[in-house]
Amino acid sequence: MAAFLHILDALLPGKSVRSDQPEKKRPTIGLALSSGGAKGLAHIGVIQVLEENGIEVEAIAGTSMGAYVGGLWASGLHGKELEGLAAAMTSGRERWSLVDPVLPPRRGFIRGKKILARLRETLGDKQFSELEKPFVAIATEFETLERAVLESGEVATAIQASLAVPGVVVPVMREGIEYIDGGVCDPLPVRILKEKFEVDAVIAVNVLPPIGSLRNHKNKEIPRRWKRSMQAVNRHINYFAPGNLLDILRGAAMGSQMRLVSRSARSADVLISAISVETGWHDYHRFDHYIEVGRKAAEDALPKILALLNTGDPAPDSGDTKPELANCA
Repeated sequence: MAAFLHILDALLPGKSVRSDQPEKKRPTIGLALSSGGAKGLAHIGVIQVLEENGIEVEAIAGTSMGAYVGGLWASGLHGKELEGLAAAMTSGRERWSLVDPVLPPRRGFIRGKKILARLRETLGDKQFSELEKPFVAIATEFETLERAVLESGEVATAIQASLAVPGVVVPVMREGIEYIDGGVCDPLPVRILKEKFEVDAVIAVNVLPPIGSLRNHKNKEIPRRWKRSMQAVNRHINYFAPGNLLDILRGAAMGSQMRLVSRSARSADVLISAISVETGWHDYHRFDHYIEVGRKAAEDALPKILALLNTGDPAPDSGDTKPELANCA
């Protein structure tokens, strides 16, 4: 178009057909990544699609697994590298190597020191000021249950704090304050991006299913006559088995987060719902499934994202599905 106008200018001297209006500036974009356990690996697929389509993100806010994925991306890792880290966690032995049990479990079953050590293997002692993209991790102050925006100091300890599921992981002491999972108070951190970074628009990625939609896919495949006996045996040997104490604690935490997320979703300019209901909170071995779910959800949302970048307003009827709203008595 610019070349065409230049030709017309040359042919019509004294009459410029160029527009004097300044080129419209593209809106700045923030990315909010929700909590969600293993389901949060879908964030990796979303990030890959954003990278492939050249969509620039100015700032990132993440909660729990969203803080893990978002923090690593902000540190400079690319989507394929994040996928490689997820693939490395497919074996049960590898996942159990991150468990440092606490006996007796007065404040949690897992101390969390091995999780921190693994984070430092990837991030080193990187500080927030050294990240390639602005990033905040959302945690919850244990004493007050208020939202904590972690934005300075060591990135690894901030992510560790955001991941500390109450009752499962011992509260994380960071700079004199104890923290638990950020999903307790803000599972989808949309507003902080506009408040702190003053971005023009927020793309929010939610992986938490609507209330009432969860089903244990694995249990549905077990023949009915074996189902109860296998569950009973599994409960004796696996703390994370369906119906076991840690599974109950995780489920209770996720239930409250699923209710909270619907409020935050309303504040997003584009909502990507990368939801998988047929998998469990701890199915890290199914990383490829989650990443594909994230990719598809992001690809479905691309028309809306591109319209947002070009006009400042998301395209109507993009087909994204907002989380089911739930009333909490």
